Amino acid sequence: MWEIIQFLFPPFVACLTMIVIFGYLGIHVLEREIIFIDIALAQIAAVGSTSAFILFRTEEHSLIAYICALGFSLLAAVFFSQVGKRVTQIPQEAIIGVSYAIAAAAALFLLAMAAGGDVHLEHMLTGSILWAKWSDILPCAGVYAAVGLFHYIFRDKFRKISRDYQGAIKEGIKVGRWDFLFYASLGIVVTFSIRIAGVLVVFSFLIIPATFAAMFAQSWGKRLTIAWGIGLAASIAGLAFSYLFDFSSGPSVITFLGLALIVTALVKQSKP
Repeated sequence: MWEIIQFLFPPFVACLTMIVIFGYLGIHVLEREIIFIDIALAQIAAVGSTSAFILFRTEEHSLIAYICALGFSLLAAVFFSQVGKRVTQIPQEAIIGVSYAIAAAAALFLLAMAAGGDVHLEHMLTGSILWAKWSDILPCAGVYAAVGLFHYIFRDKFRKISRDYQGAIKEGIKVGRWDFLFYASLGIVVTFSIRIAGVLVVFSFLIIPATFAAMFAQSWGKRLTIAWGIGLAASIAGLAFSYLFDFSSGPSVITFLGLALIVTALVKQSKP
């Protein structure tokens, strides 16, 4: 039993740190109605790391791969923060979806050119949480803490823009600047997270706990508590299932998150 706890403790800490930051950011994403922004940023960051993998023959966790992924994410942050103001004929969610499709196609194209691209693709999508090491977890936790502190200091502006975008404009808040900071901070978190968790797990951590919380609460504090609670429970169940039945850890966590959301939604819908 003690050996199991020792083995699962690092991936559990990795999940816990991601739940804390993505639970908060997910509430902003739902309020802004930009559901696919996370998976779009994750896919764009993956294109950056894949480019480094192809061009420089570098390892997935090398400094060059991180720099390329982060650079692509920041360019995407500039794009998304400006396109909402300049392109009013098309919903921003549609632009985000198109961006994801283009980035996914680019990643597949690049991976088709590389030896071992299929392995790289699987890792990019589902990650390897079960094999997370402290050397991967601690830098990510430091980044999450810095982004969390930044959002806490400027929480009033971020919350105002997320809940009342037009009202923020009328109050004279420079929403373009704050939009960039929001997308950039989200992109930074995503860039570090996909190295451990993969694109699909990162997207699930961002959206599913926040959606679950939105069904039961309106205030930020209650939503955060619920999102963190369901994310924690699903992570424990998913990791345990993955270990006991020799199943991929990322899909296991996603499955338990999805089941919790579906069952709860059905039960809530059945009540008068």
